[in-house]
Amino acid sequence: MEFFECIESRKSCRAFLPKDVDKKTLERAFRAANRSPSYMNSQPWELFAVGGDKKAALAQRLFEQAVSEIAPAPDVPFVKEWPKALEQRVKQTRVERFKALGIDPDDKETIRKSYLRNFGFFDAPWVIFVGMEKGLTSWSVFDLGLFVHGLLLCLEAQGLGCCPQAMPAAYPDIIREELDVADTLCLVLAVSVGYPDPEAPINRYRTTRRDLNEFVRWYDL
Repeated sequence: MEFFECIESRKSCRAFLPKDVDKKTLERAFRAANRSPSYMNSQPWELFAVGGDKKAALAQRLFEQAVSEIAPAPDVPFVKEWPKALEQRVKQTRVERFKALGIDPDDKETIRKSYLRNFGFFDAPWVIFVGMEKGLTSWSVFDLGLFVHGLLLCLEAQGLGCCPQAMPAAYPDIIREELDVADTLCLVLAVSVGYPDPEAPINRYRTTRRDLNEFVRWYDL
């Protein structure tokens, strides 16, 4: 796949085919993404790749926790308030996604069921949790972003679909217990991975992007 095509075609996939992904395919993506830059070559990323029965057991526990309406306690706090311009884009995306799924924005029960699919990783065959040592600064969070974006592109280039997710990391203690993750590690996000279902309406939905003149400021005069 041509480089710019890979970047421009990538989107978050939320419906997957019932087809496994070979571990060697994942390893190739991990190895390439590991070339991502990081502050002082610190390479702060730690990965936990989960598939098969272990993934199913973890998904069940996370789902039960979410259904019980126990308050989330993520290691990285969720955003509580957006600046006005960003809030508008978030709301627009929410409405457009519901429209793509045929969900009435006022149908709270259907919206709740859609939300709970996060904890089953949208039925992807693999989920990859990304973490780093606690106590690191925002520079390391930035490094994780570079790594995850590189990983998404490496997987996209191999014909896979991915969805970076905040919700599964809402209950980090369960993840630590199931995967034997050290308490010294901060669990930042999850990435669901599999072969995309091209017939799923949600996978035909594309988010909009700002025009260049909205976020680029030139100083060459």
